[in-house]
Amino acid sequence: MANEPLPRVSICLLTYKRAHVLPRTIESLLAQSHGDFELIINDDQSPDDTEEVCREYERRDPRVRYFRNAVNLRYAGNQNAALLRATSDYVAIVHDGDVYRPDLIEKWIRALVEQPTAAIVFNALEAMDETGRVVRVYRSSYPPLVRGIELFDEMIRRQGSPIFGIVMVRKPLILSVGPFDPRLPTLADVDMWLRLLLRYDAAYIDEPLMRIAPREPGHVNTGANWRVREEHELIYALNSARRYPGQEREIANLRREIAPMLWGLRLRSMLYSLRHGQIRVAVEGLGFMVRRPDFAAVALPDSVLNWEGALRRMQGL
Repeated sequence: MANEPLPRVSICLLTYKRAHVLPRTIESLLAQSHGDFELIINDDQSPDDTEEVCREYERRDPRVRYFRNAVNLRYAGNQNAALLRATSDYVAIVHDGDVYRPDLIEKWIRALVEQPTAAIVFNALEAMDETGRVVRVYRSSYPPLVRGIELFDEMIRRQGSPIFGIVMVRKPLILSVGPFDPRLPTLADVDMWLRLLLRYDAAYIDEPLMRIAPREPGHVNTGANWRVREEHELIYALNSARRYPGQEREIANLRREIAPMLWGLRLRSMLYSLRHGQIRVAVEGLGFMVRRPDFAAVALPDSVLNWEGALRRMQGL
């Protein structure tokens, strides 16, 4: 069995307005030791030279397929569009600007083959600064197979996700839980991992298989951003209800447990905006906290989580 060829992979590279760093990412993916893949580059209507860069790689390597969304779909929609275009049951989700170790895809696909109950595989990683120097290593102490419900219960009680947006997933299992949530245009990946973990396990590789690039100044996930903070809290609200469906007491207890952590994050964002002289952002934060002073039950109906709707958004309909 160890000598059997590994399955074909769809690598979905999500990109938007990063033409200047895109070549290093594409080069690292085309140099993978597991060469049986299609590289789907999903461009969310970049206004720079992204299309020209990608078309050149498409001409040079038949494994490269470039797509430009009919409309700007944001992060959640771009992931859905890429998944719908993938032809393999094994889908690697990767990002522009990052650099991937040559054995990344081989390690990922082998982990999922060896762990049939896992819907997702993630790994340790290194973070670069603007010069490409490694400044931090993100590593967890998980075993090669992590029980999904245990990881869910850890993640629902912590501030940040140990699973970054760069993973390999089993496409049929993603299809079974519905698309990345369009209500969460920036943080839909964290919500997706939680939804998968309620049903399936996760595989973990304790090796830094990639180097992630720093976000550019002004990125929505840097500093204090109350729209992103609202998305973050919606993820906790939705998944508290999913953890205990129909059990109102258990849902309420979990929300009370999480509430102090969320208040701490609100105050941290407020202090950040004041420290950096962002008065307008601070005023916006006050309005956010007055509007939602407690961790409210915002469990909106999941009827929006359907692939027909994702397909229509992808087509700009």
